[in-house]
Amino acid sequence: MNHKVISKRVLGLLKEYNWEVIMSYIGNMRKFVGHAPIMAVAAMAILYNEEKGMLLEKRTDTGEWCTPGGAIELGESLEDALKREIKEETNLDFTNPKLFDIKANVHMVYPNKDEVYYTDVVYVINDFYGELKPDGESTELRFFDIDNLPENIMPTQIGYIERFVKEQVK
Repeated sequence: MNHKVISKRVLGLLKEYNWEVIMSYIGNMRKFVGHAPIMAVAAMAILYNEEKGMLLEKRTDTGEWCTPGGAIELGESLEDALKREIKEETNLDFTNPKLFDIKANVHMVYPNKDEVYYTDVVYVINDFYGELKPDGESTELRFFDIDNLPENIMPTQIGYIERFVKEQVK
């Protein structure tokens, strides 16, 4: 079966669902592929200011610390995904995100055995406001001094977090 036939089949099946279900693209794809590897693009954010430090969230599924963010949904721009994910995961609003890094082939295998190859589009956000409030994806939100980050940072994020820290020290 070629990719055009598969695409038509997937689009046909998606039309049967309402918009709320379509907005959970990865959840929908899992219905078709189970735990098999899929590709996705994620909008990630390093929220940082010199007074508070770097905001990290502690994941409920692995207990690792990570930057807020997540996969974009069908029809969503990177910037809209970034706003949605930051609001959902931290309850914060922001202005002036700056593109920091793009990292392809970010391989994740979740505790439930779902496998994803992400392309992470990483932004730095210095202007954020609101009252911190974690959602169900994290057990804790905390600002860390960039000289005293936790040991158990999600391995897929260590590279761009370390690069960011080095650039701040210069």
